[in-house]
Amino acid sequence: MMPASTTTAPVKVLVFQNRFLIGGQERQTVLHLATLDRSRWEPVVRCLHLEGEHLEDLARIGVRPESLDIDRMARPSTLWRAARLAAQLRAEGVALVHAQDFYTDTLGFLVASLARVPSIVTRVDLGHALDPTQRKVLALVSRMAARVVVNALCIRDACLCEGVEAARVAVVRNGVDLEAFDAACAREPHAPFLSLDPARPVVVKVANMHHPVKGQGDVLFAHREVLRQVPEAQLVLVGDGARRPALQKLAGDLGIAHRVRFVGYRRDVPSILARASVLASASYAEGISNAVLEGMAARRPVVGTAVGGTPELVRDGITGFLVPPRSPAMIAERTVALLRDPALARRMGEEGRAVVEREFAVEAMRRRYDQLYEEVLLERGRRLRRAA
Repeated sequence: MMPASTTTAPVKVLVFQNRFLIGGQERQTVLHLATLDRSRWEPVVRCLHLEGEHLEDLARIGVRPESLDIDRMARPSTLWRAARLAAQLRAEGVALVHAQDFYTDTLGFLVASLARVPSIVTRVDLGHALDPTQRKVLALVSRMAARVVVNALCIRDACLCEGVEAARVAVVRNGVDLEAFDAACAREPHAPFLSLDPARPVVVKVANMHHPVKGQGDVLFAHREVLRQVPEAQLVLVGDGARRPALQKLAGDLGIAHRVRFVGYRRDVPSILARASVLASASYAEGISNAVLEGMAARRPVVGTAVGGTPELVRDGITGFLVPPRSPAMIAERTVALLRDPALARRMGEEGRAVVEREFAVEAMRRRYDQLYEEVLLERGRRLRRAA
């Protein structure tokens, strides 16, 4: 099948998502669906579980996903549901499957194979949450899919090490809708953030609290040192998860609980970032961090660990500072330097915004997806003609 032109019906593409919970990957899927050129592509959206705060965002753009209601992958009923979905895709004329995470990458490849259409799998991290068997499965699926979409060069390199052909790896940078983002920055944040003193410097860390890989503990240790030199500084931890009680206890044990706010999952992150002095990112592994990207879009300097895709965002000494992972003392040192030099912080923030405008605008992301879908369908068309 060839891509749609302006005189033909849009090509149907299955966008396959696990859930639509609050998260960086889920936000990027919503943004992709919101900006997809509907004159050329018609998204057909399926998910494993119909849940998550982003369902409201999808409803606003007229997208209503259908759920496969799959709780566990390793069940006979999962294979039956995959076969049924493949039959639906054939009946509806869906030409391409684009999956978004490990579970949908795996199941989506199977569905696409049964439906005899090409598949695109998406990888936005280095697999820190996967066990060794899952990593092997993901590597196998990646080698067999028509394309692997990555958002960072470090993930591209990992795919190449797994044996994925270089021509099959497509780098599609995360996008930021700067017009909508700036409007969100201008709005007042919701409580409890308003309980903080706006006259005092604020360090913000945005990440889920499910995995130690996000490094919130290092930020807490760093903040104890920051307070010794900038006693009025405040730390805001945005995000939630199973590790939150342990992190709150650590703040108490360090004697800094009075200068730390745990504000949970938020839908007003841009407005919080707009009132921050510094964004901290202490992860041990990352792809392209949406938190770092949005911090730069909000014109805030970043103190981030030099892991994964973060060095592709943060230019050391220009848009912020890079430090080694697991180094609370260096996080504190760089943070204090920015809090004591507001002119430097503003200059780095402006440089960061320029990087986002130049390299991560949503229009560039949309054009890259247009190109990717065209390439895969043209390649598929050539193969079909050759087979005939």
